[in-house]
Amino acid sequence: MIRRFALLPLALVATLSLLLAACSSTPAAPALTDPKDIVTKGVTSIQNVKTVAFTGTFTGSVAAAQFGTFDLSTIKMAGAVDIANKNASFSLDAPTLLGTKVDALVVGGNAYYKIVGALSAMAGGTPGKYTKVPVPTASGDPVADATDVTKLIADVQAALEKLPSPLTKAADEKCGDADCYHVTTTVTAAQAKALDASSTLDGDVVIDLWTRKQDYRPAKLSVSVTSPTMGTFGVALDVTYDGAVTVAAPPADQVAP
Repeated sequence: MIRRFALLPLALVATLSLLLAACSSTPAAPALTDPKDIVTKGVTSIQNVKTVAFTGTFTGSVAAAQFGTFDLSTIKMAGAVDIANKNASFSLDAPTLLGTKVDALVVGGNAYYKIVGALSAMAGGTPGKYTKVPVPTASGDPVADATDVTKLIADVQAALEKLPSPLTKAADEKCGDADCYHVTTTVTAAQAKALDASSTLDGDVVIDLWTRKQDYRPAKLSVSVTSPTMGTFGVALDVTYDGAVTVAAPPADQVAP
């Protein structure tokens, strides 16, 4: 009995600690039900983001008239942006796409790219070496432009107004450990043609976006295509924020003269 009473203070302290932690934790973001609000909030949520990283996976296969059919399931893509330092990196490993491998960097106002595989001849440059090119000032800062929230919001709202199919809020889902909203829409070939007379799409495009309920930040984006001539294929991007991102220029001996 004495031992039981001796444990009471510890139990009380533990209980009070949990209550205090619950009271002092960041309040949950208000729940959203309008799919347009979910998308817009997803854009505005990145305003204070310091770094962004993403990985991409592909599914299905695509038929190209001159090159045959390519299995996309082996293709991997990754990228990261250090917003404060205006640096970025991107890589694409596509062994079934003519053995293509792409590495690209934006560092200190310069862009570096290296393409390996059959497509390297089309891109020019020295095989196995990075090609260095200055980022044209007339085109602005690509990293800053990509993270300009005011511009992004305007662009998203304009795009939402042009959508031929309404956005639909699907059932909420898990994105890893986070609870997420799920918004989806489908654009048919006829709708794409009405938007752009030059469109050659002959199937449907399904676009899905998942945003985290806790802070509205986009967690995943998926685009899938079903075409009678090109096949059924898609890409999904998983996004994370504010992790450690290091982007450095390649060593001088890896850069073409």
